[in-house]
Amino acid sequence: MHILFLNHNVENYGTYFRCYHLAKGLTRRGHTVTLLCANREDTLATTKRVDGGLTTVLLPKYKLRGFHTLHTLRMLYNTAYALFSRYDVLHTFAFPLHPMAVPTLAARYLRPGLKLVLDHDDLWKGGFANQHPGPYQRVVGWFNDNMPLMAQQCTAASAMLMDSFRAAGVPDSRIHAIPNCPTMTRSPLTRDEARAHVGLPSGVPLVLSMGHTYTESLFLLLDAFERARVAVPDLKLAFLGKMHIPDEFERRLQPYLERAGNSILRLGEKPPTDVPAYLAASDALLLPMDDDPIEKARFPIRFGDYLASGVPIVSNAVGEIERYLREYDCGYVAPVTDAAAFGDRIVEALTDATRREAIQANAARLVRDELNWDAVAAKLERIYEAARR
Repeated sequence: MHILFLNHNVENYGTYFRCYHLAKGLTRRGHTVTLLCANREDTLATTKRVDGGLTTVLLPKYKLRGFHTLHTLRMLYNTAYALFSRYDVLHTFAFPLHPMAVPTLAARYLRPGLKLVLDHDDLWKGGFANQHPGPYQRVVGWFNDNMPLMAQQCTAASAMLMDSFRAAGVPDSRIHAIPNCPTMTRSPLTRDEARAHVGLPSGVPLVLSMGHTYTESLFLLLDAFERARVAVPDLKLAFLGKMHIPDEFERRLQPYLERAGNSILRLGEKPPTDVPAYLAASDALLLPMDDDPIEKARFPIRFGDYLASGVPIVSNAVGEIERYLREYDCGYVAPVTDAAAFGDRIVEALTDATRREAIQANAARLVRDELNWDAVAAKLERIYEAARR
């Protein structure tokens, strides 16, 4: 089969990773995939890159005042590909957004016999769309509620997003869970070797949080860290990633930095090839979450990378992540609003060797047996076969 992927995100950001790794899994099964996404660089040009059976088309993008623009221009490019390129299945990701929805609707009505699959991996209606003006929220809501019945099959990253398809009238037989999986492999380095390799301090316990953006849960994480330091005074906290936070958050962060001295490390963004070593250098990996619908619906990519690292996860998880952590007993879970319990789980991860080893084994088993791109690509192949019948 040849599959066309429509993706709204910028290369190497968010849903792009979901699309890229699903596409690579499909190519390993003998299929070909064309993936459309926004260029990481500011440009008005289009670039085509071929990697075996995967063709990635990088579309124009310009960043203005911190926001990616040219969405409507990319909508036109997407429409041209959806209408005029050759493919067996159209798989549209983040379909409620207009750069995805309009091309999909055009193909739906102008290409007789179109085999269509729609994917939810974030909450748009009642979630991210609320950050936009009211008219756009209504447009997104209409696409969200009316397009699913046009698809032969639907895929979703979480139980909550599967419910969104059900609310649109799609029967369970056409709704499928497609989780996000690890995008990197475990580092071969021991913790101490990894610390020497990346230059992190040796001889002290260290927990790490990876991510580019943070919301209110950042401060619950910091409160948890301070709680844990009561029991583990030499504990250090490292932030890996760009850590884009608003000025208000920077002001609120300062008292924590002053109280911690040099025990909070802001490492910045590192090359992807170095990230597994930073994870391996840690004693626990922290995943802070908010108690809101967006968090309950999502399946953060870094969750899979954490699982694959061999380092235990500690989280105040909600939604799909809480379900995985509890059902597979593959991490330490605290109630979402309880910073003290979050801190206590950090201490438990650092001090209870027997429990830690059991959790590490469960995480490794989950990745080996279920949460890997080859297993998910095999399931996706069956979904496409059903769509074509």
